[in-house]
Amino acid sequence: MSTTEVPYPGLEAFPMPRDPDALADRSRRPIVRTPTSEPRFPFPVPDGWFVVAEARNLAPGETTTMHVFGEDVVLYRTDHGEPRMVDAYCSHLGAHIGVGGRVEGGCIRCPFHGWLYDGQTGKCEEIPYGDMDRIPSQAKVRSYPCIERNQMIWAWHHGAQEQPFYEVPEVEEFADNDWLPYEIVEFDVATCAQEMAENNVDFAHFQYVHGTDAIPDDEFHLDGTYKRTVGAGGNFVREGFGLGLGVLRIAGMTTFISSTTPIDRENLKVRWIFTAPKANGPDAARQAAEGLSAGVSQDLPIWENKRYVDRPVVTKSEKKLLEQREWAKQFYSGDAG
Repeated sequence: MSTTEVPYPGLEAFPMPRDPDALADRSRRPIVRTPTSEPRFPFPVPDGWFVVAEARNLAPGETTTMHVFGEDVVLYRTDHGEPRMVDAYCSHLGAHIGVGGRVEGGCIRCPFHGWLYDGQTGKCEEIPYGDMDRIPSQAKVRSYPCIERNQMIWAWHHGAQEQPFYEVPEVEEFADNDWLPYEIVEFDVATCAQEMAENNVDFAHFQYVHGTDAIPDDEFHLDGTYKRTVGAGGNFVREGFGLGLGVLRIAGMTTFISSTTPIDRENLKVRWIFTAPKANGPDAARQAAEGLSAGVSQDLPIWENKRYVDRPVVTKSEKKLLEQREWAKQFYSGDAG
C-alpha cells in the first residue's frame, strides 16, 4: 500500500481518524515502528479467563484448533456438552490431536496411535495396545479449565498451571428475554492485555485520540482482582475481572463484554459481545457494536506503534494509570519485568 492510500496521512490530526474497516483489514493500519529482536513488552501471557470461542459454534463431539496463549491447542465439546481444551500435541510422538482426533465421551483420542486423553485432567486414560500394566505418569497433555458462560466458551490460563482464583461473572442481560440476541465484533491487534487495559484509566487520551470536548473525571476503584470505573454521572460503568475481561454498561443503550485473549505475548484476539434492550429497536445491538467498534479504530494505530515505557513520566492527574499497573502485577505468575 502506498503512503497516500493509508487513511492516516501524516498521523497529524486530532482526533485520530475513524476507520471501522481497519478492524478486519490490517493492511489499513499504518505500522511505522521498526521491529527489533527484543520483545515489545516485558510481560508473560497473563493469568486469567479469556474467551476462546462462541458457544453456539461448537456442537457436542466437535473439535476446533487454534493458537492461543502462545500454544497450539484443541478445543472440543464432550459428548455430554462440556467444553474442554488441551495442548495439541500428543505426549507419545507429537501428533497433532486436532487433525483427525476423535471425541469419545469426555475424552479425545489421538489419531496417530489411539492414545486417549481426559480433557479435564490431561491424563492419558488408555493406550489401546502393548499389554501395558499401567499408563506412565508422563503420558499427559496440558489441559485448561473451561466454562461456558454468557454464551461464550472461556478458558483459564495460568503460567504455573494453577487453578482459577477469580470467577467469570454471569452477565444477566445475555439471558434476559427483554434484551436482544448478541452481536459480536472480533479483531486482532498487535499489543498486550495490559496495554489495552490501561486505556480504561488513561482519561486524557479521550480528548486527543477520540475528540471528546474535555478530559473526563471518572471514578476508579480497585478491590482485589476486581476494578470498576464510573463516569458520565453513573451512566457509564465498566467493571474489570482480571486483566482481560471487562463488562461495560452504558445506561439505556448497551451492555457488552470485552475479552482480550492473548494469541501470544505480543498479539491479542479481541472480542466485544454486545446486547441492547429490545425496547430500543431490533437493530439496537448492531448499532451499538458498529458505533463503539468504530471508536476503537482510532486506538489501533496508537497501540500497534507504541512501545512500553517501564517508568513513565506522568502528571498528578495520571496517578490512576500507575495504580492500574500495580493492580495488574497480580495476574502474572512469572516475572512481570
